[in-house]
Amino acid sequence: MTPGEDRGEESNVAYAAVRRNGRVFCVRPEGFQSLLERDSELEALRGACERAAAGSGGLALIEGAAGAGKTALMDAAAVAAEDAGLLVLRARGAELERAFGFGVVRQLFEPALRRDLFTGAARLAAPVLGLELGAELSDDPFAARHGLYWLTANLAAERPLALLVDDAHWADTASIGTLAHLANRLQGIGVALIVAARAEDASPVLEALRAHASLAIGVHPLGETAAAAVVRAIAPSADAALCHACHTATGGNPFLLRELARSLAGDSAERRPIGALARALRADDPAAAAQSPASVTREFAARLQRLGDAAERLARAAAVLGGGVSLRRAATLAELDDATAAAAADALIAGGVLRGAHPLEFLHPLIGAAVYAGIGPAARSRDHGRAAHLLAREAESPERVAAQLLRCPPSGDPWAFEQLTAAARLAGAGGAADAVATYLQRALDEPAPPERRAEVLLGLARAEANFAAGRAVAHLRELLEGEVEVEGRFAATMLLAGLLGQTGQAPAAADVLEQQFGAFAERPDLRGPAEAALANIARIDPATRRRADAVIARMRARVLQGERDPAVLGTIAAELAMAGEPAAEVAAVAERAVVGVDASSTTATDWSWYNAVRSLVIAERYETALHALDLAFERHRERAAVLDVGGVLIFRAELYVHSGDLVNAEVDARSLHEIATVYGWPLGLGMAVAALGEVLIERGELVEAERAVFDGSYNLAAAALPHVYMTLWVLRVRGLLRIAQGRLEEAAVELRECGRRALAMDHLNPAVLVWRAHLAVVLHRLGDHQEEAEALIEEELERARGFGGRRALGIALCAAAQVTSDLDLLREAVATLDGSAAILETARAYLALGAALRGEGDIDAAKGALRHAVDLAHRSGARAIEEAALAELRATGARPRRRLTTGAGALTPSERRIAELAAGGQQNREIAEALFVTTATVEYHLRNAYRKLEINSRTQLTNVLLPAMRVGSAT
Repeated sequence: MTPGEDRGEESNVAYAAVRRNGRVFCVRPEGFQSLLERDSELEALRGACERAAAGSGGLALIEGAAGAGKTALMDAAAVAAEDAGLLVLRARGAELERAFGFGVVRQLFEPALRRDLFTGAARLAAPVLGLELGAELSDDPFAARHGLYWLTANLAAERPLALLVDDAHWADTASIGTLAHLANRLQGIGVALIVAARAEDASPVLEALRAHASLAIGVHPLGETAAAAVVRAIAPSADAALCHACHTATGGNPFLLRELARSLAGDSAERRPIGALARALRADDPAAAAQSPASVTREFAARLQRLGDAAERLARAAAVLGGGVSLRRAATLAELDDATAAAAADALIAGGVLRGAHPLEFLHPLIGAAVYAGIGPAARSRDHGRAAHLLAREAESPERVAAQLLRCPPSGDPWAFEQLTAAARLAGAGGAADAVATYLQRALDEPAPPERRAEVLLGLARAEANFAAGRAVAHLRELLEGEVEVEGRFAATMLLAGLLGQTGQAPAAADVLEQQFGAFAERPDLRGPAEAALANIARIDPATRRRADAVIARMRARVLQGERDPAVLGTIAAELAMAGEPAAEVAAVAERAVVGVDASSTTATDWSWYNAVRSLVIAERYETALHALDLAFERHRERAAVLDVGGVLIFRAELYVHSGDLVNAEVDARSLHEIATVYGWPLGLGMAVAALGEVLIERGELVEAERAVFDGSYNLAAAALPHVYMTLWVLRVRGLLRIAQGRLEEAAVELRECGRRALAMDHLNPAVLVWRAHLAVVLHRLGDHQEEAEALIEEELERARGFGGRRALGIALCAAAQVTSDLDLLREAVATLDGSAAILETARAYLALGAALRGEGDIDAAKGALRHAVDLAHRSGARAIEEAALAELRATGARPRRRLTTGAGALTPSERRIAELAAGGQQNREIAEALFVTTATVEYHLRNAYRKLEINSRTQLTNVLLPAMRVGSAT
């Protein structure tokens, strides 16, 4: 039964009893008070709403075929949510608006928006929602998701939420991405996210939602008894045989059942008796049994004709303009006066076509699709063009105008081109890259005026770079083949080279740069960054390494002559570090570079900042590097440039490992891992795996290290791992793990492959990547490769001494002492490392020295060295070294203290970082925003910290933890 049917007075009373806020939420004969055969689904949805009301959110995903009754379940879910005390916000995907970036998200949140909700990171959602609140516009597609998550959290803090999105298979990609982001972060906040979509849709964006669903509901077809009830509600005289035939013909699909029943009953106004169709169904006529959306389309074409010309024109105008259009606007497009349009709307409601007139909404999306399909192609194109002009005249946003233009064939219309490019600018301001690409591709096809073509191609490629690198590459190549001013050519060249480099096509990237050098010959401000880009590209692939030699030599000569271009300086700093030039020279060049270029990972030139800051880490200028990294982190966090935050975390985690701060290294590595996983970033994931794996090894957590290092995309043999830059660090940490596990032959395989690839990339300096020292020790312990081990360690020592970094030299000396059994080398290692910032390696050296001294019988000296090892390892968080040193101490007869299970020393790295931020005055929400985690994660770690510190308030936290922090920093 539908809203437009003549039920009689008694039926209207029963029908009204199941309406909430004007919406029907269930359909059933005899009063229609509950859905047919949906009891378990309704119970599951009620449970989801009740859990959200209690503060435990999650995603419920409803899937079924078209017409299966998903919307009826969504209506029921809305009522259940209201009954549970949730604020209900609803949105619905529409096929016409799939290109409208964040369109569904806007529809979802607009009814609840207030200025005071946009605090903290939530302000980043303002541009997406069409608000001007002073938030910095960002084209980072992840900034908007971050802001929308915190907007959701702000709303839920006031009142638990139910976010209902129907027809998600028609939602725009940016909105689906946002919903998936929310679904992955709802633990601990009162939000029931309920999404309905067609089960047959296998799009990657919907797959992301499926992966995060805590409740999956499949909407099954109706059985024969329920199907008979549906048929008889519309065609009361249908007998059992006819109802069975209807069920067979429709497969139990509720929508098809209702429409077939309408056909059986004849015209809805006249209720003609069942006739030929019924006889055909009873006779199992194949033509009659072919009830499908296609047959529904034919039925609706006939039904519209019976309702009259005005009704047909109004319905078609509503189909062209899209769901939720006003009666006035549809009447204007249909060229109907107000009175005629109102009468036509009433007829469409009575005829079971529309749900209501204010706004015009089809009773079911399949009905709207059937009406739309009944419009001829030429008429559709004409009507969409007229609709675009109508929307523009009424000052609708360019994106809504563009949605109409996308349905029109290109016609060389300058007005259409301007509307499409304006829509792209708006979509880009909110980071809806796929929408930008859709609009600009259509603008390009209009076609773009010749003088604007290069501009459009560049904008299109920049958008596609976020989700379709192959298409971006093709458009950039097309741009570079044509006429373009030099700045545009430079921007396209850098973006193209960066994309090719990031996707493992370094030789092709080098080709592009070399081909374009001539265009920048007269522009030193562009030539230097282009040369730096070639060096950056060449560095990441052995196949291209030698191609940059001449360019690197020219840049190095210019640096010696006072070159000031930060891109060049950062690149040469990295080259000097890789070659093992003295650390002081590396640091001097890197310090000049790091202040002159922003930290970003967008193009091959932008990598220079990371080159510079990493060179500072390699040269052991930890304080300078950390200051630069912290500033960049805050800058990128403020605007939620998530991947740039991730770039900073890569090098800050490495810095913390080098300096021995495993607490902060683990926090940064885990944050990086989460960002890389959520946003699908292979480079970040590889570096996170390497950093986290090393931390876990040092903490003695080998089982978790095995999972971190070998699960997922890195569960391949060493030689089979992809030939990309971050694999060097993954191979190295896999080798370290196998050493810690005592699996030395496997360790040798990993480290040999690491070394082979490192040498092919000219990574000669042990301060850049330590592999020779570890491999030499492994070969020595295996017993059959002593000569090779000694050759490796001899080269390692020579290069480490030449570079002059205390950390690298200390590591080499410790390894050499093991390979040669030379106690004096251990003493030299301790002397080299003692007092340096590399406290982890200092602890390791003291452990080795203490164990050797105990073996020599010098017990007193051994105790002193081992106590140093315990203290330094404890400060570093290196539990494996601490435990080994304690065991050695016990072997000397000493009675060292046990590890704490309470107090500040018992906190895990994540607990300590969060507790320190809380002790410093930050609230849970501020901590969550700073670390890119949820408030639930913060609360979990704080609860553990309170338990271990034996406190129960934030004030006590400050009193207990801050003194411990001061003592720790003073030791």
